[in-house]
Amino acid sequence: MRGTYTAVVTPFDRSGNIDFNALDKILKMQISAGISGLIVCGTTGEAATLSIEEKISLFEFVKSKCENIDIVAGTGTNNTAETVKQTKAAINAGINKVLIVTPYYNKPSCAGLIRHYSEVSQTGAGIVLYNVPGRTGINVSPPCLEKLAEIENIIAVKEATGDMSRLAGYFDAVGTDRFDFLSGDDFTVAPFISLGGKGVISVFTNILPDLGVAMVSAALNGDFRKAADIQISLNKFNQAMFMEPNPLPVKTSLSLMKICEDNFRPPLDKMEESNILKLSEILKDYSLI
Repeated sequence: MRGTYTAVVTPFDRSGNIDFNALDKILKMQISAGISGLIVCGTTGEAATLSIEEKISLFEFVKSKCENIDIVAGTGTNNTAETVKQTKAAINAGINKVLIVTPYYNKPSCAGLIRHYSEVSQTGAGIVLYNVPGRTGINVSPPCLEKLAEIENIIAVKEATGDMSRLAGYFDAVGTDRFDFLSGDDFTVAPFISLGGKGVISVFTNILPDLGVAMVSAALNGDFRKAADIQISLNKFNQAMFMEPNPLPVKTSLSLMKICEDNFRPPLDKMEESNILKLSEILKDYSLI
């Protein structure tokens, strides 16, 4: 896995159902920008509030619309049996790569993580291990990742701490060739790739996929000055994307751009009005509305 992957939002209509027409518009934006791949039903896609039937419908829809780009299905939960079930559903929908978050709330030990990922690996899917301690409560240590490296089906790591010392620790433990390391932190994409990362799984590229592609391409080609310039130019925008919990700002931005509605599944709710005003001003600064 290499390049720019968008963790795509899941649009909902006013009745709370998946808005496939709006999703089609977003997918066309991504394809036109030359994105490398898409994450369907990740955190940004509000996966925690989707039924397995809805996830399957999303897997099938995105697969049918995006035949020539890499698709990764978010099938990770804090229940190993359920994760296996959802992973098999993704495979049946024609998607053979899955994003598996470290089990949240349970806070398993390294032995527990090995057991979890080993059971998922038996499905045959290529696994992207997702380390995001801010949401899960556990941070995969370099020694633990070294043990997890023995599971052949784990092909990549989405590292979302934004901590370059943690990334360096991973490289020290397993080298740069065993896994494709993808940044899960939009603020540090350029430095992440400069250390040996292969790309990003991004939130902001739902809106500015062309800049994400340009930044990652520049960094992968060794033009770190250009990549850094784009990274810095996006700083205010990325701050806006996380002024409230993801995916509230990114989906609200798409709503302000008339692409989808700012409808969320509870327990999420609409952004505060004062923050929507701030967000609007930033979108104007980037000539998006």
